[in-house]
Amino acid sequence: MMRFGWWLLSVVARALEPAERDVVLGDLAESGEGVGAAMRDLLGLIVRRQVGLWLSWRPWLALFGVSCLAGLSLSRIVFRLNVDLYKHAAHYATSLTARQEVAFLLCLAGALTVWSWTCGFVLGSLSGRAVWLTWSVFYFVVLDSAWARFVLTGSIILRNPRTHEALLDSLQGTLRLLIATTLPLSIAALVCLFPALFGAFVGVRRRILTVHHAYLIGAVNTALTILTTWSTGWYDPAHLPARWPGVPWSTRLLPFLLVSWPAAYLLACSLPTGSRPKDQTPLRPVPEP
Repeated sequence: MMRFGWWLLSVVARALEPAERDVVLGDLAESGEGVGAAMRDLLGLIVRRQVGLWLSWRPWLALFGVSCLAGLSLSRIVFRLNVDLYKHAAHYATSLTARQEVAFLLCLAGALTVWSWTCGFVLGSLSGRAVWLTWSVFYFVVLDSAWARFVLTGSIILRNPRTHEALLDSLQGTLRLLIATTLPLSIAALVCLFPALFGAFVGVRRRILTVHHAYLIGAVNTALTILTTWSTGWYDPAHLPARWPGVPWSTRLLPFLLVSWPAAYLLACSLPTGSRPKDQTPLRPVPEP
C-alpha cells in the first residue's frame, strides 16, 4: 500500500517542472511524512504553481483565442463535415457530380486536419503546464458547441430514434446523451481531435517552430483556406431552394479565417524579433519540510 502511495505521488508530481519535481520528491522522501500528508503538501504546491501560470497572458490567449474562438469555428466545420459525409453516403441528391462531392469532402477533411494540428500546437505552446485545462475546454467546445447551438435554437430536437421520447426522459437516453457529448464518436470529430491532441503534445515540448516549418504551416493554411472558400461556393447553392441567393464569399471565409489565426501567430513568433512563447513564471523556492 505504501509503495502504491509513493507511486501515486510520483504520478501527481508530473504536474511540476522536471527539475523541481525531483527536488520536491526527494524532500518528501526525506521528511518521513506519511503518504497522506505528503500528498496534501504536493497538491498545495501544484495548486500554487498552476495559479501562478495564469498571471501570464499566454494561457488566457490559449483559453479564449484557441479553445473558445477557434474551437467554435472548428466545431461548426466538424458538424458540417459530418452532415456532408452522411449525405454523400446516403446518396443525397444535389446538383454536384460525384467527383465534385468527393473533392469537396477531401478538401474539407484535409483542411480540418491541418487547422486542428495548428490550433493544438499553439494551444500547447501558449498554455505550457496549464494545457490540461485549456485542452479540456477546447475538446468540449469542438465536440459539443455546434450541437448545443442547434439544440438551443430548436433546429435539432433530441429524441430516441425508436421510441421518439426525449433523451432525458429515461436513464438509457441520458446515458446515450452523456456518451455522445463526451466521446468523439464521429469520423469528423476524430479527424479534428487526434491531430489537435498531437499538436498540443508537440507544442508543449517544443513551444515554437523553426522559421522554415512556420512558413510551411502558414502557406498550407492559406492555401487550404482559399481552396475551401472556393469549393464551398459551388457546393452551397446545391443545397439551397430555387432562386435563393448564394452564400457570399466573405461569409464562407470568416470561419476559416478564425481557425487559421494560430498559423499567423506561429509566423509572428518565428520572426527574428519574435520572442519564444514560454512560461515566464519564475519558480519559487520549495519550503523546507
